[in-house]
Amino acid sequence: RYGGEEFAVILSNTDVQGAAIVAERIRKKVMETPLSWEGNVIPMTISVGVAGLIPDMDNDLNSLIHAADQALYKAKESGRNCVVVSPAENSSKEDAIRHGV
Repeated sequence: RYGGEEFAVILSNTDVQGAAIVAERIRKKVMETPLSWEGNVIPMTISVGVAGLIPDMDNDLNSLIHAADQALYKAKESGRNCVVVSPAENSSKEDAIRHGV
């Protein structure tokens, strides 16, 4: 658990594309598993921000957390219930990738 309503999933030996696939599987599973409480069925959704980093002496962990957080906020702004991948810092300045509903 990272923050009040946030969770972090650390995937070693996984590139950003692989992490996006895992995130999308998690998003779908949550959506397919409604919560039953006091006889009521409550649909569940999640918004996911994905970022990746190859660790070395020059990388700052705070930059990784910031990139994932920015992707999460973009997912929420995009209507929620989706996965947004943070664009790589060294790649073109294209918009983040959006998956899901």
